[in-house]
This record gives sequence, C-alpha cells and structure tokens, in this order.
Amino acid sequence: MKIHWLYYSIIIIVMPHTGFSQKHDLLFYQTKARENNPVVKEIVSLQQINELQRDLNRAQIQKPQIALTSDYLFAPFFSNNGQVISITTNPASDAYGYDVGLSNGGLYAAQLNASVPLFKRGILNVYNQQTENQKQALQNNNSKLFHELDKSVTDQYISIYQAQQQIRYQQGIISLLEGRKAIIGKLVQNGLLPQNEYLLLDIEIKRVQYDIQQLKINLAGAFNQLNNESGITDTTKFQLSIPLLTQTPTVNQYNYLRKYEIDSVTISIQEQLFNTKYKPQLDAFGNTGISAADAARIPHNVGISAGLHLGIALYDGGQRKTFAQQNKLLQENLNLYRNQNSIFMQNNLASIQEQIDLTQRSIPIIDSQLAAQEILLEIIKDKVVTGQISVTDYLIAVQEYATSNQNKIEAQTNLWFLINQYNGLNW
Repeated sequence: MKIHWLYYSIIIIVMPHTGFSQKHDLLFYQTKARENNPVVKEIVSLQQINELQRDLNRAQIQKPQIALTSDYLFAPFFSNNGQVISITTNPASDAYGYDVGLSNGGLYAAQLNASVPLFKRGILNVYNQQTENQKQALQNNNSKLFHELDKSVTDQYISIYQAQQQIRYQQGIISLLEGRKAIIGKLVQNGLLPQNEYLLLDIEIKRVQYDIQQLKINLAGAFNQLNNESGITDTTKFQLSIPLLTQTPTVNQYNYLRKYEIDSVTISIQEQLFNTKYKPQLDAFGNTGISAADAARIPHNVGISAGLHLGIALYDGGQRKTFAQQNKLLQENLNLYRNQNSIFMQNNLASIQEQIDLTQRSIPIIDSQLAAQEILLEIIKDKVVTGQISVTDYLIAVQEYATSNQNKIEAQTNLWFLINQYNGLNW
C-alpha cells in the first residue's frame, strides 16, 4: 500500500515522541486470550470428565455389581403357652404374631451378593455414542470459543491501532505547525506580519493538542478492554504492530452450523436410549453367606443361591410411539433453524463482501487526493512566511490534508474490521 512522502515524514518526525514502549502483535493478544479465558479452562475440564464417562458407562452397564448385606429380623409371638413374648418356630395355635411360614420367627443373615448383566453390549454402545456426541459438542464449543475470542480481540486491536495511528499523525501535524509558528513569530516581532497570523497558528496547535488528549483518553479505555479480554494485568501502553489480516477463502460448510448437526445426533441418541428399555433384560445373580431363622442353627445355615432374571417390556401405553413423534418434531424445528441460519450466513457474507470491495476501491481515491494536497502544501508552505498566502489559507490546506489522512486511516481500519467480520462468519 502506498504511503505518501509527507505522511511518511510526519511519522518519522513523531516516532521518538509517541510515548509507547516495545511492540506487541495481534497473535500475542489472541494467544493470551486463549490461555487465560476461564471458559476455555472449564471446557478442558469438561472434556476430561467426558473421557471418564466411558469407564463409568461400562462400570454401570456391563461390569458385575457386588454388595455385602446383613439383616436381623425380630418377629416374636405374644401369649404363647403362657409366655408374654417368645421367639419360636412352633407357636401355640392361640398365640399372636406373624405367620411362622412367612417370618420363620426371625432372620439372621449376612450375605455377599453379586449380579452380572448379560448381553448388554448393544446398550453400552448406545451410551458410548452419547458420550462421543458430547465430546464432539465440547470440541465444537471450544473451537467456536477460540474463533470468537480471536475475532473480539482483533476488533479491539484494530481500534487501538487506529487510535495510535491518529495520535502519531496529529503529533506530526503539530510538528509542522510549530515549525511555521517559529518563523511567523519572528516575522511578527519584526513587524513583517500582523499578530493575528501568529495567533491563528497558536489556536490551531492547541486545538490539535486537545484532539490528541481526547484520543489518548479513548486509547486508555481501549487498552483496558483489550487487556481484560486477553487476561493481562500489565497496564503498559504497547506500540501495536500493523494488523496483518487476510480474507479467508469461502468455505464449503460453515462451522457455525456444526451445532445443528450435533444437536440432531443428540436427539437421535436420546431416542435410542429411550428404546433400550424395550430390549430383553437378562441378569445373572447369586449370593453366598448365612441365612438362618434360629440363632442356634447359624453354623448349619451357610449356603449359596444363584439364578437368572429376565425382563421383557410388553406394553407401555404407547410411550415409544409418542416419544418418536416428539423427536420427529424436534428434528423438523432444528432443520428450520439450520436453513434459516444458512440463508443468514450467505446474505451477510455477500453484503460484507460488497462493502469490502467498495472500501478497497475508495482507498486509491483518497491516495490520489492526498498526492494532490501534498503538492499543494509543498507549493504554499514557504509562501505563508512571505505574505503571499495568509495563515488562514495555509491552515485550511493543512486541515483538509489532515482530514484526508484521517479518512485514509478510517478507510484502512474499516477494511480490516470488514475483513475480520467476514472471516468471523466465513468459518
């Protein structure tokens, strides 16, 4: 990009006096934002939790479950053969208490129980699909967060770079005016020029100085916001390098629409999980230990037992069909939003592209205008001290030149904003 000689000379004049320390580039702030953002760290933690979910699925669905149980049951009889209360397995017919065939008069039990789910691999696969889908969702959220952080940091970075360029240029304008002011001041002292010529220059210098102060106030706020977004506590005002932004090629599939694919899979998996309860459930179980009704018989009541449990769902009142209808409606709604957002992306990208093209065409026009104004300033810069041109006319020319430079700075930064916006969507 062409930089005019006068603008370049202004930069050279003012570079040692800008007040900024060493440079930082855009990548520095983007990297810091990724490293320090708490949401990024939370997603990393959730990804680790998700990795552990596969082991949890297998433990809950496929692995044996072992437990130790212990029971003591007190089931006495009242008014049994003249006794107020007694524990027996052969009560009198007129005694009061639970049926001995049900209670055995009591229970002493200590057992090791185990159950083993059988033929659960299909169900486990569905749960693992759910875990994998959650993993994809976390990865997508992480990528989206990185992308949005990069865009936000870039916008703020461009704003700061623009303010620094404006300050640097305005300080260059002051240097030019101060040079003329010194010469005119001597001419006024010698009575060769009226005093108002000197005052006009002094007023203009103070106006530019005020503008610089306002820019510095805005710059301080912008740096604070950039540091907050990047998680940086350093309050140093670094000199920013030029933002090296390039427009990304048009993608075939937008990452922003990836969410709808993941949500669609989520709905499908939820239906599969719901339907697992309709599969036959077969469990093997067994126990070993003590189970006695009479404390005296405990040493002889040590044993084992084993069996199978089969469960088959036969009728659920139409739940399966209703759940499928609900999911179908959810999928249809999801498709509507996905299609709408796809149209939104295409329309916005086309609009931003048009603005980029128009902005790129405007910059050469400003360059041409600056070239003519530089020639004009070169012609009249010495005439003002000889009285051939008034200070007012000279200031008008300087102000017009300053406006054109301001327009160029704004056009260039607007172009970067548009490219950043385009890249933000074209992803």
